[in-house]
Amino acid sequence: MRAMPVPDAPPAIRRVAIEGGRLSVAWAGGGYAEFPFIWLRDNCLCPACRDPGSGQRLVDVLDLPAAPAALDAVLAEDAVEIRWAPDGHRSRYEAAWLAAHDPSPAARARRRPAPRLWGAEIAADPPEADWPEVERAPAAERRALERLFDYGFLLLRRVPIESGMVTRVGDRIGHVRVTNYGRHFDVVSVPDPSNLAYSALALGVHTDNPYRDPTPGLQLLHCLAAAAPGGDTILVDGFRAAEDLRREDAAAFDLLARLPLPFRFADRAADLRAESPVVTVDVEGRVTGVHFNNRSAAPLDLPAARIEAWYAAYRRFAALLRRPEGELRLRLAPGDLLVMQNQRALHGRTAFDPNAGRRHLQGCYVDKDGVESRLRVLARAAGGPGR
Repeated sequence: MRAMPVPDAPPAIRRVAIEGGRLSVAWAGGGYAEFPFIWLRDNCLCPACRDPGSGQRLVDVLDLPAAPAALDAVLAEDAVEIRWAPDGHRSRYEAAWLAAHDPSPAARARRRPAPRLWGAEIAADPPEADWPEVERAPAAERRALERLFDYGFLLLRRVPIESGMVTRVGDRIGHVRVTNYGRHFDVVSVPDPSNLAYSALALGVHTDNPYRDPTPGLQLLHCLAAAAPGGDTILVDGFRAAEDLRREDAAAFDLLARLPLPFRFADRAADLRAESPVVTVDVEGRVTGVHFNNRSAAPLDLPAARIEAWYAAYRRFAALLRRPEGELRLRLAPGDLLVMQNQRALHGRTAFDPNAGRRHLQGCYVDKDGVESRLRVLARAAGGPGR
């Protein structure tokens, strides 16, 4: 039986049936779902199969039959009870749990909400939040983090203008990642910089630190001083640019999603190297990351026959990232703190004049999984399922 979308209403089961090696569930609100027996048996939630305290599995997958068989499956109080052959083991699956793990394409798509792609038009209403309110109210923090993951960036206002405050914010929403730049770093113009970020030059939009494995998930930049003329922040939605490339030149998108580009950063104390496709996708082709940093790109290491085609695709993508309609320009003021998904919201800046005023940002990196965890915990405390 073909899997159909599960309704948005609270799940209730109308009928269950055994069809081959699968459990067929007819939802009371319409539609069907199919659950393979091997998946159901591996996910039995009984105390013999799952530790009641941690919820972790007690049964190894090799201890299960390769092709489990069900003696029967019955509907009992809006849950399905299955008796397995040959040992008579019993499993119970609540309707809400089955709906939450429905493997049908429509249900899986609902569990992976599409990002809100954006361009220059977002300037009228960028995702922002008031830091004192976020710090005080869990509901405000949850809304702020939801907007961060919807758009790939968040502008926090009224963050105290104090050195090291950026790490306090980072540790509130996740866990600060210490790098060779330290727990936090100062973005100021210095003589003979080891990184062009510490100059007054304009910087094209980029992913930070693609020479790390893994690349940092989030970057935070806190404005402490902004008196220098210039130095405006530029943001581009890398996911939108990647989708534009896929729509306009599918072959170029495929090259950048398959073939890796090496990156490198080296100074007296570090020699960091990693490689990644410029665009990363999941098993179903959804864009999950962009690794674009022309300053840190190392020589492409591909067979000669592939190099010209790769460069043509790379130049096409670079041109898309420069489209004016895709750029959001911000003038950060002291007390503004920008949180960016580093592999989506590519950032750059205009040149500035350090002789005409001081420009000082402090930054840090935070792993993305910790921030995702924080959002789920906030949602759970509010009675929701999280994301």
